[in-house]
Amino acid sequence: MREALLLAFEALIYPGLAFTLAAILLTQWYARKLYARMQNRVGPLHTGPSGLLQPLADLLKLMLKEDVAIHGASDRLAAGLLAVAIGALTSILLMTPLAHPLRMLLGDFIVIQAGFDVVLALYLLVWPTVAVALLGFMSPNPLSILGGSRVFSLALAYEVGFALSLLAPVAMSSALRPPAFSIYAASLASWRLWTNPLTAAPTALALATALISLQCKLMEKPFDIPEAETEIVAGPFTEYSGPKLALTIILHDVELFVGSTLITFVFLGGPHPFTQPWWRGAL
Repeated sequence: MREALLLAFEALIYPGLAFTLAAILLTQWYARKLYARMQNRVGPLHTGPSGLLQPLADLLKLMLKEDVAIHGASDRLAAGLLAVAIGALTSILLMTPLAHPLRMLLGDFIVIQAGFDVVLALYLLVWPTVAVALLGFMSPNPLSILGGSRVFSLALAYEVGFALSLLAPVAMSSALRPPAFSIYAASLASWRLWTNPLTAAPTALALATALISLQCKLMEKPFDIPEAETEIVAGPFTEYSGPKLALTIILHDVELFVGSTLITFVFLGGPHPFTQPWWRGAL
């Protein structure tokens, strides 16, 4: 019973949904502050200390707005697709050593690892792409449909590269720590790939590929053709507003956080080998 409660806590609180939402709000605030500094502006300032709660206020404002129904589209299906995509991404965090401090504090050590679990992670990483594309196809707006088709076209370019770039360090780490092709095991041993001259170059190439592919997955410039503002307004998100628009923003930020965290663990070993004192590993 205790193990089941601990697992539920990890899925819903840390390092699951609640922790992920808190992390994306913090990173969104930092990104807005950084962009403002680059453009000689102040950025978020008044909502919370130094504007820290401004991203939360913006999301709550969208959540409380009227949910405009799209004629000919299923609102429930759209919300369900976004929720499933967010849940799929947050579940990947349970495969990483992110919950080490909690497990050691409570005296339990539930490790979610199995041979070839990286295949499951790669499957879950595809869900956001599928959800965003289907959002565009569900709308009768031709701009949304065009944006959805562009999402699938772009996915053919980056999904294979992102999958292969993640498989490279996981496969090489399998020789250092069992089980084979496990994200958790690779996260604990991948830092050793950089100390071996035979694996350092392939690891660096895979890391560069993963970073570029993640930028494509997030549809950030210059890979923003699915939602090119000057051409097709907002692409697959053109007809969505209110709560569903808030969910699309959350999905984008969760994908950024989970993708960055996964790259940090799989390629750089997370806190390893600097585990003592704890602050060195956190840094």
